[in-house]
Amino acid sequence: MDKDKMLDQMWENLSYVIDPEVGVSIMDLNLVQKLELDDDGTVNVEVRMTTPACPAMLAYQLSTDVIDAIKKVENVKAVNFKLLDHYMADEINESVKEAMSGAGKDSPKVS
Repeated sequence: MDKDKMLDQMWENLSYVIDPEVGVSIMDLNLVQKLELDDDGTVNVEVRMTTPACPAMLAYQLSTDVIDAIKKVENVKAVNFKLLDHYMADEINESVKEAMSGAGKDSPKVS
């Protein structure tokens, strides 16, 4: 699959990811701030929250839902995920990273 088709599929998959706090697609809410695909199959994604005070568990759930949606696309090798603008962004990013670290070579990388 070529790069443009992969990105199109990622955008489509992300349209089915629902913000757990408000029950609306993250695409409709314009929460995805960055989605890039490197030549080696690594995806770089940055996502905002609906509010910086969103409960941490919901932010964690959103993070894993985004990663799962991207990993469904054929030829995605890794996901570099970054949660933005949340009061616990550093802790949540680290928690997602730790949770996914045992998933093998296709584990997402969280910055």
